[in-house]
Amino acid sequence: MPQQKFDVIVIGTGAGGGMAIRTLCNAGAKVCALNAGRRLNPRKDFRNHRMPYDMKFRGFGDPKLRAQSYGYMDNEYTQGIWEHEIIFTTAPGTKWMWPRCFAVGGKTNFWGRSSARFSQIDFRAASRDGYDIDWPVTYEEIAPYYTRVERMIGVASTVQNRPSNPDGDYLPPMNFRCLDHILQAGARKVGVPYLPDRIAQLTKPLHGHPPCHFCANCTEGCDTGSFFSTPWFFLPDAEKSGNLEMRTNALAKNILVDENGRAAGVAYIDRETKQEIEVYGRAVVVAASCIESAKILLNSKSRHWLAGIANSTGQVGRNLCDHMYGTTGRGYLPQLLGQPSFPDNVSASTIAWLPRWQNLQNPREEKFIRGYSIYPDGGCGGFPGYFDQIEGFGTSFKREIKRRYPTPVSFYLQAPSQRSDSNYVDIDPEVKDHYGIPAVRIHFAWDDNTKQMWEHATHATEELMRAAGAEYKGHGEPEMPGYSLHETGTCRMGKDPKTSVTNGFGQTHDVKNLYVCDASVFPNCTDKTTTLSILAFSLRSSEHLIDMLKA
Repeated sequence: MPQQKFDVIVIGTGAGGGMAIRTLCNAGAKVCALNAGRRLNPRKDFRNHRMPYDMKFRGFGDPKLRAQSYGYMDNEYTQGIWEHEIIFTTAPGTKWMWPRCFAVGGKTNFWGRSSARFSQIDFRAASRDGYDIDWPVTYEEIAPYYTRVERMIGVASTVQNRPSNPDGDYLPPMNFRCLDHILQAGARKVGVPYLPDRIAQLTKPLHGHPPCHFCANCTEGCDTGSFFSTPWFFLPDAEKSGNLEMRTNALAKNILVDENGRAAGVAYIDRETKQEIEVYGRAVVVAASCIESAKILLNSKSRHWLAGIANSTGQVGRNLCDHMYGTTGRGYLPQLLGQPSFPDNVSASTIAWLPRWQNLQNPREEKFIRGYSIYPDGGCGGFPGYFDQIEGFGTSFKREIKRRYPTPVSFYLQAPSQRSDSNYVDIDPEVKDHYGIPAVRIHFAWDDNTKQMWEHATHATEELMRAAGAEYKGHGEPEMPGYSLHETGTCRMGKDPKTSVTNGFGQTHDVKNLYVCDASVFPNCTDKTTTLSILAFSLRSSEHLIDMLKA
């Protein structure tokens, strides 16, 4: 039997893969999408308004399994969805958490939805401060794609006129809570911006999707499709085109090549039968997430590519960057003591943010280069996390819990690491996973610049809280690297093939019919989250690929 040959094989169905699938299918290309996990059924797999007291283990999960859980997003509500079977290793001295969702749609099912554009300050950071290299694109080139994506997915925010975070095409913003108005007043006193976040959550109907109904279940999956995820927004369109064949539980192993070393298809493991299967196409799009995509390329060795496909200069896996996360301040607002309890954390997300305000005019006005952002939170959450800060027992304890319920506030840092030769991924020479695929090995440590951002942020947060009249109770410690889910850089784009893997369209320098469409192509982290930019760059890359196929 002759082998079926698709126009494009797409590995991954998350933000980058989902956008590529939709764009290619709607253009008439025959697409085979490989997804390493199963399809989700929102009625069965999502929280569906269950409160912690409705759950056997109060939402935390079975204690016997909790050691395997990532804690946030991966808990009793989403049990069995996040991936724990596929192993990875770390180099001596490296600590790394790697939460992975292999379900169709990937992490777009559960993401935090903050959706700010990267700016020209980000794309030309190297020219401003002299560190590393500039991106091979300008803001003017990518801005139209940002606008198209915002109109596709619906981003709620306001026009803010700040050079660090360009304005876009927005739905009405989420309303500030009472605590936001109090904190915003404190922020004005210390000269820190406190603004509505850019959030991919619907505040009015869009493309047949209903607006958010404020159930606060977002981080465990939306059962109404009121925030962007590819299973709700993109994949149905692709399937309606008749051009998509979706293969689930298909774990990509390596890229196949033809006699000229070009991409010819993908070999994958059927996780149900444990069989290796090959699928062929005219082009391949890798969108498996930053580290996984690098792993696939590095494992794609042949007589043409001894160090892995598209890796002639040894850049695949290099330049790993990440966001440092951590609580930079916590406390409570005495002004709200005794106020009625109100479900003011209704979107389970960051309604407000403190966008980068550092080094905007002078790129070296602080001890560190570039900048960070902070997300404030607080109010009546699902659980009173301050319970262990209150003395008492019985009725008096409960009364004080309720009196304090509207008052808690906290601030969460998002600080980018900088590119370093010592931060990268490679293939472990000895360890393989359950399917016989060589495991990826991670080398990473926070750089001094990022640590300086942490110190700056803790002081800035304390100053803001005290200016707002809050009772300051200290700060936490940085989370483990990998916690943010925002790793970038392992297949970075650039103009020089000696220092990059792809060009500005995500097309690999070495293999013209092989594209990468996830955050691995970003040369570095910025102070913003990655998903909106993954979508914009994937849209641009996919249309470039369509033109190439036509030619």
